[in-house]
Amino acid sequence: MRALVFLSMLAMAAPAAAAETIDPLAPSYLVKLVISLLLVLILMFALVWAVKRFGRLDARAGNYPMQVLTQMSIGPRERILLVAVGDRQMLVGVSQGAIESLGWVDPPLDPVKREGGHPSFGEAFQEQLAARFGRRGKGGSNDG
Repeated sequence: MRALVFLSMLAMAAPAAAAETIDPLAPSYLVKLVISLLLVLILMFALVWAVKRFGRLDARAGNYPMQVLTQMSIGPRERILLVAVGDRQMLVGVSQGAIESLGWVDPPLDPVKREGGHPSFGEAFQEQLAARFGRRGKGGSNDG
C-alpha cells in the first residue's frame, strides 16, 4: 500500500520536474548522458556474450538425439553425411539446393581408432558406401 502511494506521488512529481529547464550542453548533463550510454552498451555486449556462451534461448536447443558423425565431399558443393539418429545411422546427401535421405546404414558403423591394422572410421565409411551404392568408374557410369 505504501509503495502504491509512493509511486503515485512520484508520478505526480514527474511533470513538475520536467518543467525545469535543462541545459543539454551543461557538463553534468553530458557526463550523465555518456555514463548512461556506456552502461547500455556494456549491457548489450554482455547479453550478446551470454547468448553466444550459453547457446540459443530456445529450450529445445541441443535436446535432439541427432549427431553428424562424419562427412565426405563428393563434389565442390555436394557432400554425404553419416548422421546418428538415436542408435541408428542414416546416410544423407547434401547439395546446394537439396537434402536427400540415401538410406539407413545396417549394421551401424562404429568409430574405430587406428590400432593394429584396424580401418579408420572414414575408411569404414567409404567401404560401406562402396558396398551399398557400388563403385563409380572414371567415366561416371555406375558399374554395379
